[in-house]
Amino acid sequence: MSDMKAKPAVKKPAPRRAAKKTPTATVRHDFTVRDMNRQPQSLLAAAQKLGRIVIRSRSGGNFILTPETPAPNKRIEEAEAFMQRQRAFREKLCRMGFVAPSKDDSEKIARMIAGEES
Repeated sequence: MSDMKAKPAVKKPAPRRAAKKTPTATVRHDFTVRDMNRQPQSLLAAAQKLGRIVIRSRSGGNFILTPETPAPNKRIEEAEAFMQRQRAFREKLCRMGFVAPSKDDSEKIARMIAGEES
């Protein structure tokens, strides 16, 4: 009987819980301090998407989190203003009857400037 060994009992795997399905279309707008500690990225993403979110504290107070809008870059503003002036100038020239030279004419002008053609 020594060669007969008892087989250990086979453990059944615990049934898995189905993952909670959260709708992706809706974004929460109120959170708790616990959410802020455990899921800070979801708070920031919601604030970015909604413009502001409310965080409830344990003492009952509400705090509003809003994303900061970056200050516009001065160089970008100047470049956009320049492009707007250029568009207005081109429209003015078109109204006066200016017709831009064709591609062939532009190449001929470039050769004349380079001194290759007279």
